[in-house]
Amino acid sequence: MKRAVLILLGLCLGCDHRSMVVITPLGTPQNPGGHYHMEKLDRGLVAVSLPDGVYLGWRMFGYEYDDKDPGRVAYAVYRDGAPIKTVPDSTNYFDPQGSPDVQYQVAAIIDGETQDLSPPVNAWLQNFLRIPLQIPQPGVTPATCPAVPNEPSTYTYSAGDASVGDLDGDGQYEIVLKWDPSNAKDNAVFGCTGNVLLDAYTLDGKYLWRIDLGPNIRAGSHYTQHLVYDFDGDGKAEVAVKTAPGTLDGTGNYLQKGPAAADDDSADYRNSSGYILTGPEYLTVFEGATGAELATVDFQPARGVVADWGDDYGNRVDIFLSTTAFVSDQNDGTASGRPSIVMARGVYTRNVLCAWNWRDGALTLMWTADSDQGTAYASQGADTMMVADADGDGAQEIIYGSSTISSNGKRRCTTGFGHGDTLHVGVLAPSLQVNDIGIQVFMVHGSGPQPEYEVHDAATCEVIVRGPALGIDNRDGVADDISPGNPGAEMWSAAGPALLSATDGSNLGPKPSSSNFLIYWDADESRELEDGTSITKYGGGTLLSCPPLQCAPNGGGRTPTLTADLLGDWREEIVWREADNSALRVYTTTDITARRIYTLMHDPQYRMQVSAEQTGFNQPPHPGFHIGHDMKMPPKPDIFVRR
Repeated sequence: MKRAVLILLGLCLGCDHRSMVVITPLGTPQNPGGHYHMEKLDRGLVAVSLPDGVYLGWRMFGYEYDDKDPGRVAYAVYRDGAPIKTVPDSTNYFDPQGSPDVQYQVAAIIDGETQDLSPPVNAWLQNFLRIPLQIPQPGVTPATCPAVPNEPSTYTYSAGDASVGDLDGDGQYEIVLKWDPSNAKDNAVFGCTGNVLLDAYTLDGKYLWRIDLGPNIRAGSHYTQHLVYDFDGDGKAEVAVKTAPGTLDGTGNYLQKGPAAADDDSADYRNSSGYILTGPEYLTVFEGATGAELATVDFQPARGVVADWGDDYGNRVDIFLSTTAFVSDQNDGTASGRPSIVMARGVYTRNVLCAWNWRDGALTLMWTADSDQGTAYASQGADTMMVADADGDGAQEIIYGSSTISSNGKRRCTTGFGHGDTLHVGVLAPSLQVNDIGIQVFMVHGSGPQPEYEVHDAATCEVIVRGPALGIDNRDGVADDISPGNPGAEMWSAAGPALLSATDGSNLGPKPSSSNFLIYWDADESRELEDGTSITKYGGGTLLSCPPLQCAPNGGGRTPTLTADLLGDWREEIVWREADNSALRVYTTTDITARRIYTLMHDPQYRMQVSAEQTGFNQPPHPGFHIGHDMKMPPKPDIFVRR
């Protein structure tokens, strides 16, 4: 095997820094000019035993991809150390002579030079990986808490939202899972809740640590939004989350840094209604490998006066959202391409966002964006938020419902349509892009004069398509390219009967039966539908289903624990919890596709939206380029991957 160092420079007049990539003998990239700091991943090779052979899928790295000369990169497939196939145009292979008894490896071939082999893998015996869970012990609601009709005093735990990151720097993702107590509450409902817990697991089932957020963090979909990413660029992911006195880190110790050093960890700040409206609030960064506390600061956006958020009993003040984002993070207002932590508070009236940096052992606040009550930006939030580089300047905007916050924290624009529960942000109308720049936002809206649905430009908030005002609370809707018969994405809402074009609003026929989630799953470029524990094809049948006695969706929302491109090629894996919470199941596709795309986790927009998938009312991630029928070659990602 040749191990020559390949220097792919493309030095010419008019070429920019994005054309430079260096591949070392170890297959590790150095991108001196790459902008967005992305994760160093392994090949993600997955093999699945089928009745007539073995399916194989693996990652193309973003820095390997060449949109100008795709033929420069091919892949060699090895069985038990011997090459069996060179694949020039895919990241899949079906081995008809394969069996569970053999091992597989893959190596990239770049300009004819073979790179390092991936670690060997054995074939799964089914199309999912099972990760056993450490189910928390039941708890008892304190007698001092208000009685809630028909609610047992004993509560149990269910596996909830999950996020992923490379916690130990080995190139493989680990899962950070939130455990929700059975007495978790919506903000509008009184009563105490059990403690919220965060667990970390490797994909091969090793339990790493547990963080107990303690009694002063209320449980519910709006309270705990945990972020997992390598925020400081050391090659290992951290975990950032809102904490309080009484929080135990992954080593079993109370928080003891910053303002937590002098607090009272025995204090219980729950009031007579079970709300937590007094007492310290913190933001803590934990070490991903151990769960140990790295830094704690006072949480911003701060609580302040409860009534300033829209009510006086504790609903609107405690609606939290979060995302990782590549924002403008330097003193001169430019973007370094390093990731930041964005924490937000408030949705219905006042909404405030704060961007934080975790750099060199310090957690620092960069900017704050406050809607200021009475302005056009108040009451424009959503129950989730997503990021996208709306103007192509190398920094990501925050799409916070009906308004866009620029990457520097300045309020940029708003449609004025107000709150909505559903938010999709991506290239929904590719014909409207200019030089690969242009992101569209799809929302459904609540009751009153707001439209049932709408599509607007992320950079200007100019409305592209607007539905009628129905005067009802329309909570669900979906937008993506699910049908090859229409250019660009299709959209539909729970309140309307039709499937519509996201480009011009034209009626395309009956809508799908579900208005829930999305996933890239089968062999074509159209996205599939996910609802409960099933994946279906628009106009077709069921592609994957886990029986209800085996799997369960994530709470009452019928959403999965997680969807993301965790393994294999560019298509997504889906994570469901087992019905008795004893394990997570990570399902992967076994369809061979002719479409070759670099791993979506090396697309900066998709990866950041995956980080926010656990936030509020969960939404599927969208890449920063269009995937669908008659799609063009995606642009090469402008990324830096740590040596």
